[in-house]
Amino acid sequence: MSKKIIRRLIAKGHLGPAIELMIEIAPQYASSDTENMLYVISGQYYSNEKAKLGGTIRDDSYDVSRAKINSSITSVLGDSFKEIDEKDIPEKYTSLLNEEPTPTQDNSAVGNGKKPEAVKSDVVLFLSANPSQTALLKLKDEHSNIAIELQHSAIQVKSERAISFSEFSKAIYDTKPRIVHFSGHGDLKVPEVVEAYRTRGIGKPEDNKKKGIQEEEPGIILFDETKRNPFFVKASVLRRTFKTMVQRQNIPIEAVIFNACHSEQQAKAVSEVGVSVIGTSHEIKDAAALAFSTGFYSALARGENIVDSLDWAINQVMAYGEPEDRFTLYKDGKKIDI
Repeated sequence: MSKKIIRRLIAKGHLGPAIELMIEIAPQYASSDTENMLYVISGQYYSNEKAKLGGTIRDDSYDVSRAKINSSITSVLGDSFKEIDEKDIPEKYTSLLNEEPTPTQDNSAVGNGKKPEAVKSDVVLFLSANPSQTALLKLKDEHSNIAIELQHSAIQVKSERAISFSEFSKAIYDTKPRIVHFSGHGDLKVPEVVEAYRTRGIGKPEDNKKKGIQEEEPGIILFDETKRNPFFVKASVLRRTFKTMVQRQNIPIEAVIFNACHSEQQAKAVSEVGVSVIGTSHEIKDAAALAFSTGFYSALARGENIVDSLDWAINQVMAYGEPEDRFTLYKDGKKIDI
């Protein structure tokens, strides 16, 4: 009665493994026409999942397509397959049925003034900004590459583009990701293009640089709240933001990636709150930045940890003429050798 095993896979939402299993055993238990039909359904399934990961399909459209695929494979299983011998079903499929459900937060701790335990996340939050006043980057290509690398893994990709600082914070809070990945521009100091601002006072804004009040500090460039101009966010502000998210809001962030130029000091500062952070030691070519993401998430999808995924990515980056130490890793404020 091993059709029941496949039905249980479908019921638990394991549509991809169910389709793969049916294709695997089709030569023995179904006709060649059925096998061809399953390949068509498989293509529909992975196209739908890719669109979801890439953010190119609305949630309601994704759900409708998934329901149709569910119905199709259930119908094929019932109408076109002979009864299946359980010994012909590989253990990798039956083991999926024994997985524990995703744990939820323990809300009983809230009334005692304690933060609920962090729920393990398997989400990559892709945040990007490329204001029109800055050099054009292939951020859509990078997001697409990441989604493709992770499409057959359990890791999801969620994205927010053209992001402002308030949206940056809210996206992290709402998503509670395992990895925060920022792609865009970084700089060693406030670029002149983003220095203009209004003050809530009377008269001409004072020149803080001349007065020696404003210290030079590296940061990243987001959008301002109008979404028309660049907005420079310093490393100290980033550190404070992630401190709030990790230490006060108890969000289980494992790693932060700044795939942007001159982001090593940002990485060092943010790592002081207790997460692994990757940044760049200098400028980096856009093609090399894309190669980094492809390599890093290719390794992550295969079960590698953050350090080994970075090691994998460095090999890809070097092929584009960047030095071995272009990407650096920090933990607890200390540089980690790769």
